[in-house]
Amino acid sequence: MSGIFTTIARRFTPFKPMADAIRAGEKFPSFVRRASGMHQVYVSVIAISVALANFIPIDLQRRVVDGAIADKNVRALLMLGGLYLAAILLHAGLKYALIVYQGWLGESVVKTARDQLALVATQRSAREHARSGQTASIIGNEIDYVGGFVGTSISECVVNVTMMISVVSYMIYMQPVIALVSGVSLLPQILLALYMQKDLNTLVERQVVLVRRLGNQAVNSFASHSTKRRAAFRTIRTIFSNRLEFYLLRFGLKTLLNIANAAGSLMVLIVGGYLVIRGQTTIGTVVAFISGFQRLSEPTGELLDFYRAYWQAKVQFRMIVQWVDGNHPSQTGHSSAQPELNR
Repeated sequence: MSGIFTTIARRFTPFKPMADAIRAGEKFPSFVRRASGMHQVYVSVIAISVALANFIPIDLQRRVVDGAIADKNVRALLMLGGLYLAAILLHAGLKYALIVYQGWLGESVVKTARDQLALVATQRSAREHARSGQTASIIGNEIDYVGGFVGTSISECVVNVTMMISVVSYMIYMQPVIALVSGVSLLPQILLALYMQKDLNTLVERQVVLVRRLGNQAVNSFASHSTKRRAAFRTIRTIFSNRLEFYLLRFGLKTLLNIANAAGSLMVLIVGGYLVIRGQTTIGTVVAFISGFQRLSEPTGELLDFYRAYWQAKVQFRMIVQWVDGNHPSQTGHSSAQPELNR
């Protein structure tokens, strides 16, 4: 099976490269638009199709419960079940096409940027040899992350926004009260994520600086004086602490968001159950709303992940541009003291 994918992968070629992937003084949003061009439009069309295909099962669930099962209609149950399966297969196929397109787009940007960065590295003077460690980091992991973001950025945002609009519109149409409860349940998640993002940005930039410094020390210090080796091991220890701090903050936030999601589903169930008891809605509607809330919380979380990934990629892109321009903040161990991370 892997041989088939290998053959297919070798048939892919990067799209026409840009004159310069990295331009001095360019803002990150401008880089994303210029690097991907019209491909972002094409991949966004597929993303919208994925969102709409993911929405179809929500109403089918309501029809199965309130229609086929309530009426004890086996024929309708089988027909709706077949439509449900078709919707699942359609969504899976579109999702796979979207992921492959995003991957090809991102890897094309990475290749073009690496070509330029490798050329810049070879043109450095002899004194720059002392910085070959950070060069490896930039051409390796850093540009990988930035290019990968270009591949998924706009289309992922489009698919999640489309999904949220379609689900919210359906929920408001079916039962405004439960829709209001769902919206209120998601609001704390958004505010919490936005509030904590600044700390995550600081940790990301500090990590980039530390890894670049370690790359230089690994290339130039381990075979040298013991004092330099101790400095390298101190950097390794600092990277460890910084990564743990990042994990504690990021996954602590994710845990709080998961708790908020579970509480939101509970609120939808209680309010929906109360309306069923009062005869103001049906059980099928409540089932559809619970499913709809889950489909609403997922794109909300994805958009928050997109926001976090955007800032991380923006920080790394700015530091790569500084390196291309010949400004190396990692040599001092600081990134212009406390880095300014605003737009």
